[in-house]
Amino acid sequence: MSDTRNKLLKAGSALKTLSWWLILGILYSIDLVQHPLYTENQNTKFLHAAAKTGQGFLEHDWMANTLDPLPLFSFLVESLYRMGTIEVVYILFPVLSAVFLYAMTGIADHLFGLKRHPAGVWLFLAVLFLEYKNIQLGFGTQYLLGHYFQPCVFGVFILLSIERFLAGKSLWASAWLALAAAFHPAYMPSALLIQGSYTAVTLYRQKKITGEALLPLLLFISLSAPLVIRYKLLFAPTSPAILSEALTILSEQRIATHTKVRNWLNYEDYIGMALIAMAMVTARKTLLFWVMLPLASLILVTVPFLFFYSWPELEVLTPWRTSVVLLPLAWAILGGWLIVKLYPLFEKQRIAILAVKSTAVITIAITTGLHLPVQLKRFSGYAKAPEIAVMTFARHHTVSGDLWLVPSRKTEFEKVRMQGGIPVLVNWKTHPYKDLEIIEWYRRNRLAESFYRQACKAEGALTLRKIAALYGVNHVILDAETPLRACPEAKVIFRDSHYVAIKLPGSWSAVRKKTSLNDRDNRRTKTVL
Repeated sequence: MSDTRNKLLKAGSALKTLSWWLILGILYSIDLVQHPLYTENQNTKFLHAAAKTGQGFLEHDWMANTLDPLPLFSFLVESLYRMGTIEVVYILFPVLSAVFLYAMTGIADHLFGLKRHPAGVWLFLAVLFLEYKNIQLGFGTQYLLGHYFQPCVFGVFILLSIERFLAGKSLWASAWLALAAAFHPAYMPSALLIQGSYTAVTLYRQKKITGEALLPLLLFISLSAPLVIRYKLLFAPTSPAILSEALTILSEQRIATHTKVRNWLNYEDYIGMALIAMAMVTARKTLLFWVMLPLASLILVTVPFLFFYSWPELEVLTPWRTSVVLLPLAWAILGGWLIVKLYPLFEKQRIAILAVKSTAVITIAITTGLHLPVQLKRFSGYAKAPEIAVMTFARHHTVSGDLWLVPSRKTEFEKVRMQGGIPVLVNWKTHPYKDLEIIEWYRRNRLAESFYRQACKAEGALTLRKIAALYGVNHVILDAETPLRACPEAKVIFRDSHYVAIKLPGSWSAVRKKTSLNDRDNRRTKTVL
């Protein structure tokens, strides 16, 4: 009877603890100002899953049929679409935020005994809420949590992995590490370095090869190998020249804000580097130092090198992404160390303990309260955005076979696919990863940009006819003030004070349709032969 009672008490205590962490995760997601569907990267990362589940007519969208670089993440999103519960991502983001808070607190506790005093834990959490931006914003405009659910947020599993390793749970550490890289393959280089550190540290401590050192490594390899093999096979270079051209497009055009050190390096990054260095000195006698060392060394070597020399093949890997792990670790080390040093000031004085806890809780409440109106405004502003009206019209008037041309560089039209299931020719934000597909994506963008630069002037009309003939575009969205004199055959089907939508004559895309039919007949002939 007493055993049953103890089990119930433990279960109740665990449930209570879990509830507290989830509440903190919800508050932290408000502190971060969670953005509505569909925001920025979600329009890229959700696309393959949306197309597979029949969202609108996205199965006819060229981009949705390119190679998917995120199979596990797409599977998760696809499952949510199939269940009709895509809004669950609003819950998953706070859950992952809770994992972040839990891992950070656990790391500080393993290093310095932070949990010896509840007031210290609350003070540490208050620091995380106050410095929500600086803690998770890495170098090269990379970040860990950001403002919404996307693959990079699963990087919190790397921090959870490190917390588990410090707790002596090596198998769990390797499992969480592999899972982070599976959800976002860009974390694979960091994961490989960290797993290497786990193995090296364990072998050094034990002075011999044991199952405790090898089993976690084998687990990591077995979980990660399928992803690596898939990527190597599907995204293998078509040829060295084509690969070089594609990587140059990405490095110098599409993601130059991430890849070019001269574009992103600023004083905030130097401060971040100093914090990482200070934290590593503070933790130099701990296991965490050896986990951080290869991650920091990668930044130390690649940032100066790529500042002076351009190497697209290395730049697109953004090796400084390790900073999104290093900076939270630095804050956990420095914050935990400082708070523990302050323990003597309030450890034996009840009034001081109460004051510290109250100050911490009030700080969390104030920071969350200040961001709540911003959070609500973000959602209401999204629904009232000027482009929503034309997107809504397009959603209700698009049929199978339609293809829309939208302003490819305008960020407000990044969500046109996901908002209405509308197939579009191209946009700048959403790019593929296979080398030939990158080149084709860039070609489409140049054609679209050429048209929008000239709008419906004589030259623009010729470009539009070319786009229609090549790709079958039959609808176009333009700024409301765009003159349509050079496109007299086009029919205006929507107009408001912001945008106008036109339908192109069917004859403009007839060449494309004829070519498609010929291709299909040729394929059938080849099959028969």
